[in-house]
Amino acid sequence: MNIATVLFTLPDKRGDPTHFTAIWGRKAVALSKSLGYKTVVLSGNQTTHANVSSALIKYNPRVVIHYGHGCRTNLQGQDGCIITRNYNTNELMEMAQGSIEDRIKLLKILDFEKQPLGQLSCPGICNIDSDPCADRCKDDTNVGLLKDKIILTTACFSADQLGKCAISSGADGYKGFDDLFLFPTDGMESQNLFGDLELIFIRELLLGKTIDEAEAVMSEKEDILITKFKPIKYMSLSLLWNKIHRKTLGNLDATIYY
Repeated sequence: MNIATVLFTLPDKRGDPTHFTAIWGRKAVALSKSLGYKTVVLSGNQTTHANVSSALIKYNPRVVIHYGHGCRTNLQGQDGCIITRNYNTNELMEMAQGSIEDRIKLLKILDFEKQPLGQLSCPGICNIDSDPCADRCKDDTNVGLLKDKIILTTACFSADQLGKCAISSGADGYKGFDDLFLFPTDGMESQNLFGDLELIFIRELLLGKTIDEAEAVMSEKEDILITKFKPIKYMSLSLLWNKIHRKTLGNLDATIYY
């Protein structure tokens, strides 16, 4: 049996949520290496559209794991898109003249992503100075490079459209969020509990479980934590929100094994 390759993308900016998600991601990297997988890591300034596209072609990873920002039609690296489904002018015009569903989709692409994330969530939970989705991605579409892969994202929004597009482009599975991914930061480092939860899904998949089985294990742990932290609203509500908005798409029986 060939040893599977796992590709990690870990943008990391001080004073930004990615500083925390990169810390979580490095734990997942250590886990992948300890289990004997070929582990490729692009971090910080390495997380560019060109580098990620090149790594997807060169290493042909079975699993792609992204910790960072996400938008409805792309995943974000250090300073721009790394995986995207770009829409040309003709496609946008067709949406404008199409069905109600097409017009809603167009509004999400052109309007919704321009709202500052902090205005869409509880203050202090997900509040950043500049919205990474404010300017639409201008990089070439490269979502087709996800064909035959399982993509696990700890990022806002991307399951809404990019995840669906990845599946229609041949990806085996996609795990992400169709809205904001929330986590608090405080002196007790409560954010790490959310990182450990995300790691559960990755661990189960790397141990050979199906996407559906990994989701079930993570969901069970979430339920325990939601009950435990029920009196602490900023914890329990964030946990519940993430559970509601986490989506698994594609072949839910897919595993890391080909």
